[in-house]
Parts: sequence; structure tokens; C-alpha cells
Amino acid sequence: MKNKILTIGPITKDIIKTPTQTYIQTGGASYYQMWTLYQLKKEATAIITIGICDVEMINDFPEKNNIKPIITTQTMEYTNIYNKQLERTQKAKLPNNPITPEKISEKINIKEYDTAILSPLSKNDIPPETIKYLKTNNIKIILAPQGYLRTIDDNNNIISSKWDDKEKYLENVDIIALDEDEMKTAFNIQEITDTIIKDIIQKYNLNTIIMTKAEKGSNIYTKNKKIEIPAIKTKNNIDATGLGDTYIAAYTAKLDSNNIYEAGLYASIASKFKLESKGPLKVDEKLIQKELEKRIILN
Repeated sequence: MKNKILTIGPITKDIIKTPTQTYIQTGGASYYQMWTLYQLKKEATAIITIGICDVEMINDFPEKNNIKPIITTQTMEYTNIYNKQLERTQKAKLPNNPITPEKISEKINIKEYDTAILSPLSKNDIPPETIKYLKTNNIKIILAPQGYLRTIDDNNNIISSKWDDKEKYLENVDIIALDEDEMKTAFNIQEITDTIIKDIIQKYNLNTIIMTKAEKGSNIYTKNKKIEIPAIKTKNNIDATGLGDTYIAAYTAKLDSNNIYEAGLYASIASKFKLESKGPLKVDEKLIQKELEKRIILN
């Protein structure tokens, strides 16, 4: 069994504004996912897009030999503005830097991987032919489609956008991960019910839908069941940027346990530790596993 994970998506230059501070840091889903997988002792490689003037940002990654950059003219840039409730508004600069099958094949031997986490941050980052290419190489596809669900207005404000051609993407996807608002936007629904989600899974032939719900935890839906995952509470809410990316990476890391509830709880615990500090997850895997075992016993 290969058991090697691939993460794909753009790196971003993130400007973080909270009620108490403002700072600039390396960002992008693949950045948070690679740190999470590194802490959880999983073998992983990232294919990223990054501007030629920002290549030093690669030094912020763990195990830099596992970072395969596609050098572009401009790095994607996000400004994340949080209020006291951790609600976020965003501005962005979104260059057109698609990650194509040809660019992937130049960077890695695709036969070495069995799972890929795809994290577009704009509509053009990961085209459907890239997803098809990965799937034809027998790779399990986990898609966090947030980039397909938004665009920018004339003032660079992030705004929601319809995902009209979702069928071309989802026909090769196994697992899709979204929050509640993204779920409504992606599938053009006004409310979320178990019946509606079951219909979506059947319509698009998905194996799993993961829906995160902030302080309410998360729900994981398969073709025949719903698993509710509690949020792990903390009073030390420091930095929510990359929280969903940490969750999906930790969930992927635990998929080989073949226990969806444990994988979801493990991801929730990892997310709690990430929330308690600035930047990506930096907690040792043993501490997360110990917390998981304690909560399973209590349950």
C-alpha cells in the first residue's frame, strides 16, 4: 500500500487582522495541510503555485524537499479580517495560475500516491481535467471546493459565486469538504437537511460529504449514514485561519483507521490545538492521539 498523500493548491500571502493585532504570514490550504500532515507523521508532498518574488516563503514549510513549486509571476494574496466571534471577511488578489496535469507530471511520479487533497482558492486553480488526471491514476480525491464558490468584486472583496459546472469536477471526486455556507452555495440550496444531503451524495456519486459547523462541530455523511462529530471546546481562540484545512488534513491522515467517527474526532482535536496558537498546527501527534483515546474511553 502506497499510503502517500498529495496536496495541491496555491500558496498565499496572508494579511491577518484581528481585534487585537495585524500581521502577515504564509498561507494557503496546502501550507496548513502540509504542516498538519508533518506533525501527524504522514508522508506527503505539496504541489503549489507561488510568485517568483516570494519563493522564500517555501522556507516556512516543513520538509522543504517535499514542496514542488510551480513558479508564477504573482502569488495569490488574501486579507483575512476577523471580529471577536471569529467571523471572517476577506479581500483578495487572485492571479490566474491553473495547475494542469502537465505541470503535475513534471513535478512528481504520480504512481507513488494514493490520496490527493485538492484546495483551489479561485475558480481557475485546479481545472476539471486535473481532477480527472488524478482519478485515472487511481488516486482518492478529497476536494475542498471553496475557490470554486467565490470571486472578487471591483474592490477586491471576496463575494459568493455560483458553481454552475460542478458536475465536471465532482464526477471524479470521492470526498468533498465544506462548511455550512459553502454547502448552500455549492449546491444552490436554501436549507440543509439529511434528506437533501443524501440526494446530493446520490446525484453526484460521492462517497462522503464532510460539513464543518464551527463551534457546533461537524457532520460526516456517507451513502447510508450520518456521523456527528463534536467540536472540542477551548477558551483560547487565537487564530482561526487554516482551521478547515487542518481538519481535512487530519481527517485524511486518520482515514486508514477505517473508522469515520474516530477520524472526525481526531480532526476536531487537531483543529482545537491549531486554534490555540498563531499559524499552522505545531502540536505533536502523540498529544492528539492521547486526547483521542481519552475521549473515546469517555464516550
